[in-house]
Amino acid sequence: MSLQLRQKPEKLWFMKQLRKTGVSQDDLLMYYHSVVRPVLEYTFPCWHLNLTKEQTKQLEDVQRRALHVISGNIPYDEVRCAHNIPSLAERRLELSRTFFQRQLERTLVSSASQA
Repeated sequence: MSLQLRQKPEKLWFMKQLRKTGVSQDDLLMYYHSVVRPVLEYTFPCWHLNLTKEQTKQLEDVQRRALHVISGNIPYDEVRCAHNIPSLAERRLELSRTFFQRQLERTLVSSASQA
């Protein structure tokens, strides 16, 4: 997880530069979703359940700062609600469920075809 936290300052710095040049909120959100968040979630199924509360807070703080860059002084929860962005913890939980559900389905299909 330290890799994720080390890479984020340059990504957030670039977001700030984009905002200064007048890039729209929608484009900044697209940048966040396609560049910043994937770094935060890299290989999360492997480490999600082992995160400490402090690590969870650190990851969420990155999203908080990114959304602050995008939307200015609008409160974090309002920005998340307005743009339908879950907390990173909620997102990891949902994506973990989906990931493991797919693995289970593949295993059942594979077992059924071997029988």
